[in-house]
Amino acid sequence: MKKSAFEVCNVTKEIGGKKILNNINFTCEDYTSVAIRGSNGSGKSTLLKILAGIYEPSSGEVKRGNRKVGYVTEHFPENLRFKVKEYLTLTSSFQGTSKQHIEEELLDYIEMFNLHPYVDTPLKKCSKGTKQKVGLIQAIMRKPDLLLLDEPLTGLDSSTQNELFDLLENLKKQATIIFTTHEEKLIENLADSVFYIESGEFVCSPKKRVVQKLIKVKFSDPAIIEKLNLNDITYEGNTAFISVDASGSDELLLVLLNKQCSIMEVREKR
Repeated sequence: MKKSAFEVCNVTKEIGGKKILNNINFTCEDYTSVAIRGSNGSGKSTLLKILAGIYEPSSGEVKRGNRKVGYVTEHFPENLRFKVKEYLTLTSSFQGTSKQHIEEELLDYIEMFNLHPYVDTPLKKCSKGTKQKVGLIQAIMRKPDLLLLDEPLTGLDSSTQNELFDLLENLKKQATIIFTTHEEKLIENLADSVFYIESGEFVCSPKKRVVQKLIKVKFSDPAIIEKLNLNDITYEGNTAFISVDASGSDELLLVLLNKQCSIMEVREKR
């Protein structure tokens, strides 16, 4: 059984006399990914800042234990005097990691995010997309137990977005990920559950993401497949492409194997 990564207990936040969050309660298990959705001004970013410890709640509390937090804001700080690589080297050095290890790891991320042309560029002269990449790298290199991302796809091209999906999917094995987004694509690729927030309040219970598997199977007799009464299936000759909820995929695979079908591929459907 997974432990709770954190617990938000009756959290309220007022800023300038205005109530931004009102009596928020929820928990999140370790090594899961949660999306927080809502319209602009609903309180999503404020909630992330409270989870990160940047804001203190006006009332209530957040229980996160000794978990290390990585945080990426939607709007990167302006007018930092550092150059890209200089900034990332400095923020990574706070973790007590050796200079050689930082250099090696940083090179990998610079290559992954195509930052080679900008390593010696002052951050204040970088585009929003480049700043977003820098913010992501600094948070990930902290090796956080809890990674908080505020609109992480902002300014990223489609190729970099796909790289980020793969990276975050792997990070779920090591950290809990909480993110805000307006992008269905990110939710479909990453979220295990979704919370909705409106006017500072949760308006519904968390909704589990339905994960689907795509099964590619070769058969000798089409009647074998037809008798299974599957809803989402396409054919190419004697090969069938079957989409099924992940929860029922193992049972279907066993049925197909018992009917002498050849399983050619099984993967999560995106």
